[in-house]
Amino acid sequence: MREKLLLLLSLVAVAAIFALALQLALSWFAPGFYTPYAGWWLVDLLAYAISMTTLIAAAGLFGRYLSPTPPSLDALRAAMLATMAGVVGGMMLVFAGLSALLGGELTLQLATMAFLFGLIPSLFSWLLSPALINLIYGCKHDPVLQEVVNRIAARSGMKPPKAMVCSMREPNAFAYSSPLFGRYVAVTEGLLQLARGEELEAVIGHELGHHKHKDNVVMLVFGLIPSVIYFLGRYLMYAGVHASRYRYDGSRSRRNGGGGLILMLAGVALMVVSVIIQLVVLALSRLREHYADAHGAKVSSPGAMISALQGLDSFYRTYRTARAKVDSSKLKMLFIYALADPFVSLEELFASHPPIPKRIAFLRSLSRVM
Repeated sequence: MREKLLLLLSLVAVAAIFALALQLALSWFAPGFYTPYAGWWLVDLLAYAISMTTLIAAAGLFGRYLSPTPPSLDALRAAMLATMAGVVGGMMLVFAGLSALLGGELTLQLATMAFLFGLIPSLFSWLLSPALINLIYGCKHDPVLQEVVNRIAARSGMKPPKAMVCSMREPNAFAYSSPLFGRYVAVTEGLLQLARGEELEAVIGHELGHHKHKDNVVMLVFGLIPSVIYFLGRYLMYAGVHASRYRYDGSRSRRNGGGGLILMLAGVALMVVSVIIQLVVLALSRLREHYADAHGAKVSSPGAMISALQGLDSFYRTYRTARAKVDSSKLKMLFIYALADPFVSLEELFASHPPIPKRIAFLRSLSRVM
């Protein structure tokens, strides 16, 4: 994984150099074609390069702190609260720093624009996701599975979502919802063949836990924060590039050139911060997967939840092509199975789910107190 990212970073660097050469050529030979707005795509290439560099560096610096295995349920709750507080605190520090640099009014305007850029696609995706998921995976309501979901929902003290079966041979399960289409729990045909009885109840309990804990909404809200900071960084970088182009046109413009450099550096800093906060948000997602595991263990048993995860892990280790299909899915963050390698690496830091061995270790700690 590290080698692939290094290769990708090198390709981005080559593309950025080529883009810079092309932009210089246009400014020399076709000055009328080059406009102040032609630099957006170069800023994006630089932003991607900065992001990739930060991710590679963060693997070594933050890995051990972003992938903990909670020793108990109370420790898990404390870790989730601390992680959420860290994300919100990071956002507040960013806004405070920008207010000191740009002033409160301009910061509010830029933050509103960045918030809308991040919110609109995420909101549409969330609102329409049930219809898209049902269409993509061929999910259909199943009355037999609905009886199981109703029984587990009664144990959970919640209204049962609609039970769906998806036409996939790979065993998996996921929960999804929106205000427009309601709440769903889906399992694949492959899971129904692999897990039965208490194991199936544990998996459904895990998915009901996501609904009960409102994980879709929580991750939508916290996922917006690094996006907003990233867009703020892009705006500042572009403003800095634009201001620096006029640094030689009189004494006033020379002062603008210095301000342009400050804006560029502030934009780079915000992009680095956005990547780090995104890693923290992914750590929050992994913690909430542990929380859903705890719910699955509560409504069935820790042993059943462990057995279900071990069955899934064994299947995907045996059939590598099946795991590759799940890993390549654009909706893999929904699946109960998403990662199996038990070590702190870039792969784990980018994952929305903890490795199976860590999930099992947490469940075993629960079994001693349940």
